[in-house]
Amino acid sequence: MSALARHPLAALLLCLAGLCGAPRLAFADPCGRPDLRATFPADGASNVPVNATLSAVYAETADYLDEPVELSSAGVATPVSAEFDASERRLSIASPALAPNTSYTLVWPALRGLSSAGHGLGRTITFATGAGSDVEAPEFAGIRKVSWDLEQVRDDCTDDLESRFRFDFELGGATDDGGRDSLALLLFQTRGPGTREEGPRVVAQTGLAQSERARVQLTVGEATGRVCFAAVVRDLLGRISTTGSDEHCVRTTAPPFFYGCAMRAGAPNLVGPGSLGLVFALVARRRRRWRAG
Repeated sequence: MSALARHPLAALLLCLAGLCGAPRLAFADPCGRPDLRATFPADGASNVPVNATLSAVYAETADYLDEPVELSSAGVATPVSAEFDASERRLSIASPALAPNTSYTLVWPALRGLSSAGHGLGRTITFATGAGSDVEAPEFAGIRKVSWDLEQVRDDCTDDLESRFRFDFELGGATDDGGRDSLALLLFQTRGPGTREEGPRVVAQTGLAQSERARVQLTVGEATGRVCFAAVVRDLLGRISTTGSDEHCVRTTAPPFFYGCAMRAGAPNLVGPGSLGLVFALVARRRRRWRAG
């Protein structure tokens, strides 16, 4: 086992400080559409700091081949130079030279797929700058609670139904002088089967906006047993909140949980943890009937 795997929180903090390679994204083999997933700032954002870096996150299947990015104001469009971080699938404009108190339209391009010539979906957003710059790192209360359940989802690669663990996160408050609406939420899996060799990995990168909840799906192989998570938020200057060491853990159980005797032979009745209360209630009701008889 590597040193990173033995000390996942220390490894996470080193990565966030830029002292190791970029955390790998937790995705299976790419098969889906290379669509744009989130933009920073978000569409309709106001009071965006004039020193902001503009960025967009695409699906793990996306590949950037110098497609043009266009920024316009007052009807005048200007091509801007962008850089692509393949580890995060993030396209960024580091020096957009934004003017204060100005409205902008930004056209994020549709990108091609890694294994196909087809394009996904891009997005056109609007935002307005404020009068000043972003000077402080964001503050974030971190993860408050983690719950899990099992669900059936259709796999993009095989088109078959698969069992996946769904993790729901209740998040604490977040603030930033550049505006909460433009913060990015990064969720890390710090412990579990998927982190044994390489340490913490990013399992979600999305806009925080006004939501205090987040959801992640992981395969059964990645997240059976004791699974732990940490979360940070990142502002438009790339500064990170200091909650990466705030680790929250749950213990999952691999399916099947319960085989129902009323099902036909060879067809297991999978009852996840969210359904156990119903099972216990039915058993208790049946026992009361037996006693009454």
